[in-house]
Amino acid sequence: MAKILMIDFSEEDIKQLQAEKWDVEGRETNWKSGKIESLVPPLDCRLIFFQLNLGDSGPGLHVGDAANFEAILLDGGVITCFLGSGEEFHLTNLFGPIPGLKLEVNKRPSFINKIADSQAGRLLEEFMPQIVKSYELFSDEDETKNLLTVDEEGSGYNQIEVLARNYRRRPVAACLRKGKGYLFLLPWFGQNNLDVVRAMLRQILPPMTPYLFEENPFAWIESPDYYFPSLKAVFQQIQEETERHRQTIFRLRNQAEELKKTEQEMFFQLITGQNEVLKKAVVHAFNYLEWPTVVDVDDYWKRVIRIKEEDIWLIDDADEKTVEEKIRTSPLMLVVIRSGLGPAPENDLVVLQKFKARRMQEFDNTKMKALLIGNYYLRQDARSRPIPFTQEQIDEAVADGNGLMTTAELFWAIKAEKEGKISKEEIRKAIREKKGLITFSY
Repeated sequence: MAKILMIDFSEEDIKQLQAEKWDVEGRETNWKSGKIESLVPPLDCRLIFFQLNLGDSGPGLHVGDAANFEAILLDGGVITCFLGSGEEFHLTNLFGPIPGLKLEVNKRPSFINKIADSQAGRLLEEFMPQIVKSYELFSDEDETKNLLTVDEEGSGYNQIEVLARNYRRRPVAACLRKGKGYLFLLPWFGQNNLDVVRAMLRQILPPMTPYLFEENPFAWIESPDYYFPSLKAVFQQIQEETERHRQTIFRLRNQAEELKKTEQEMFFQLITGQNEVLKKAVVHAFNYLEWPTVVDVDDYWKRVIRIKEEDIWLIDDADEKTVEEKIRTSPLMLVVIRSGLGPAPENDLVVLQKFKARRMQEFDNTKMKALLIGNYYLRQDARSRPIPFTQEQIDEAVADGNGLMTTAELFWAIKAEKEGKISKEEIRKAIREKKGLITFSY
């Protein structure tokens, strides 16, 4: 029968299977071993069991290894994954993209609402009391479907069979068909994972893939010991190209992670942040837009006991004058920053005009505009958030000479500027001059 590869199983588990006369070999992922090296399955390996029970460190590891395992699937092999603790990349880096996969922890792991009427389904039913942890795998909520449509072009997958659904009717176990092979995504059975492996090898897989369990009396001929130099040279080239590809992907992944931290992270907080995190992101954004003077009000009044009220001052004056002089003589914009899970409450606009009236009197400066900028609907995808302001609120802001804007709109404007579609000056001009709802055209 085909060789079995056990990934991230204990040495004791592997010895137990070997003692039972299974042709088993063990390997560790870089996430578990701490090393940085390719994970290449044995040449005659067609059956793989993987225990996903890892942290989230090193997301760029193994990104060049997926081709090896995808080839096994396409050729009729079987990969079984026990999902204990991890992220999507732990699977996709090893086994390639999986259409629609989004791991969400299942809050009631051992409760299964519906099980497929198949051998794999009956196996899950047998081991259901041993389930320690499980994930919702896909967002599909159609409980009447056992087979999900795969519409991601180029994924190589042509079928997803739902083996079990949880109390929310989301898939928590599935069998994906790719090429001639199968990828099983199963719950975590803890110390009973090895018993499930045995059941897979004895009950489930032989009738599904009989060709993997046929005895080949000449299997030994596939040993590299029998290869002529020309054939060995080709396999050596394959290994070298695989390693070169892995190193390139690893380098590019690290570069991407570094860019996320240094260039993107602060701007991401415009659409994910709240409170002080959001304020720092807005200050960073206005500084990036090269506003002449950006003042964090809390920082300015840090030695004064008073209610700060607004969050930022934007001053259209780059001269070498003190902030005290500028807020009394230069065009000044008071920025109030808010956030919420829904639309902008009426009180956000009430305080906007109230703060402006107070500062006009305090600073004896009428060249003043107030801007409410908010990260509203912050839990929703920023691409599909509705306008958080009512038409009445927008009309009121126009009448008062104030501006209303979302931090998402600011994020998209900065993204457009980086893409060369709009200039920083055009963004500043729109924020400075527009009344009511502020949006950008590019």
